[in-house]
Amino acid sequence: MDARAERIALFLAVRNVPYATDGAHDAEALMGVGRGDCLAKAAYLIGGFRALGYQARRVRWLYYLPDQPAEVWTLVSREDVHTASEVLIEGKWRLVDATHDPALAAAGLVVAEWDGLTDTVPAYEPQGPLWRPGDGPEPRPNADVDEADDAGGGAYQEAFNRWLRAVRAEDARACPGAR
Repeated sequence: MDARAERIALFLAVRNVPYATDGAHDAEALMGVGRGDCLAKAAYLIGGFRALGYQARRVRWLYYLPDQPAEVWTLVSREDVHTASEVLIEGKWRLVDATHDPALAAAGLVVAEWDGLTDTVPAYEPQGPLWRPGDGPEPRPNADVDEADDAGGGAYQEAFNRWLRAVRAEDARACPGAR
């Protein structure tokens, strides 16, 4: 397998793991748990790229949570921080975001494709600058919101993960045998 094909295979292996915020939060647990958040997926990609001999790093940015599920509107703020990876290929840092698995496209979430050479589309539209190691303090969502005022976060997370499972179930019904 050539280097580009290896990079694409790594990307697809990570992208195809179901995205869930109630799954793994680190690279070590991602494949064992079988689902994970952007932190786990980015960390797994970074480790995989490094194992293939590439420099890789974490990149983060502020974004707004999607409009679904309806519980998102109970939050004081929809602002959050997203994590993805960058890999140095042919002297250029390339964004590689494998966050959303293919079934989530049916819900309007961005599911990236990757050619192994150029940037992927980010899973969530950045709201402000990207943060990279050495850039100073990491982005902090809701910097002006008192945590006590944002008590709906746990209920939202549970609802969000139920919604993700429902989207996948509907996709499986619509496309039997596609997975």
